[in-house]
Amino acid sequence: MKLQWKSMTPDQESRFCELRDRRSLIEKDVARTDRTHSFFEGENNANINVLYDILLTHCMYDFDLGYVQGMSDLLAPILVVMENEVDAFWCFAGFVRLVGSNFEKDQQSMKRQLQQLQLLLSFLDPELANYLDSQESSNMYFCFRWLLILFKREFSFPDIMRLWEVVWTGRPCTNFHLLLCVAVLMSEKTTLMESNFGFTEILKHINDMSGTLLVDDMLTLAEALYLQLCACRDLPTDIHDILSVTVPRCTAHCDTHNNNNNNNTVAAGTLDTAGHNNTVAAGTLDYNQQTLHSAVTSNDSNCLATVTDTAVKPTDTAAPPTDSAATPTLSVSCDSSIELLASSV
Repeated sequence: MKLQWKSMTPDQESRFCELRDRRSLIEKDVARTDRTHSFFEGENNANINVLYDILLTHCMYDFDLGYVQGMSDLLAPILVVMENEVDAFWCFAGFVRLVGSNFEKDQQSMKRQLQQLQLLLSFLDPELANYLDSQESSNMYFCFRWLLILFKREFSFPDIMRLWEVVWTGRPCTNFHLLLCVAVLMSEKTTLMESNFGFTEILKHINDMSGTLLVDDMLTLAEALYLQLCACRDLPTDIHDILSVTVPRCTAHCDTHNNNNNNNTVAAGTLDTAGHNNTVAAGTLDYNQQTLHSAVTSNDSNCLATVTDTAVKPTDTAAPPTDSAATPTLSVSCDSSIELLASSV
């Protein structure tokens, strides 16, 4: 594939305007992509040439998509990690298969993601969503760059590589990157609203955040939002369709009592974005005069959340029931990625 454009004569290229245009755009972009990073800094850096070669070769590999501004941002971290042109090319090609729709001319994928982001924010933080609407910012266009290149310019170089690894796992849910967007917006809610930022100020503030976000804080908050949604039994269909979240259910033992006309209720809890201890799900389940208490807590210090359900008899002073055939336990933890484990004791 590389030979296809390498062997092309100037005469042939003169009749190939699309390749000329793409070559010119790539030349401009690679000259300003991550030039402060040690891997790309300095004049006559050979790694810049490799970056250029991979991008132009990918144009031949996927000529329909070609090259769109922003792709060099996606390739740069991959090349730093792989340090090999061939390996970096195929990793980049795989990455583009995941997010290539972001770069399509009709921008339908980007428009859909912005609409989904607005729906999520309206459900999780209606106060902030209403404020943005009052400032003519409900279209979420100020988040366009976040979605286009998956936060590449919002986090430091080491942090973005870690965040991408989490996103690539596809866990804990579909479109987890949208919950990351909500997490960032909620973390900036006080600044946006107390400063009474309008459309222009919101856009400037979001752009000024480039390179300042902390990956641990955002992953912790995004995970907490996910757990909060999981605990909501009346989750709207459109929210469920966006994230494909799985609402936790009790084991067959609990379902049996539910069929016996007992009152089972689980209420979603609250998320305190100002504090460092985010309680995201809490509820009670009453069956056969036993009360099942559950709580999910995410701590910023270790990003660890655990739910343990224990059956106790609330009013009777006699010995508690001994039937513990189906006591559900949910353990949640996240470091660079998020793992959900459900087991029954």
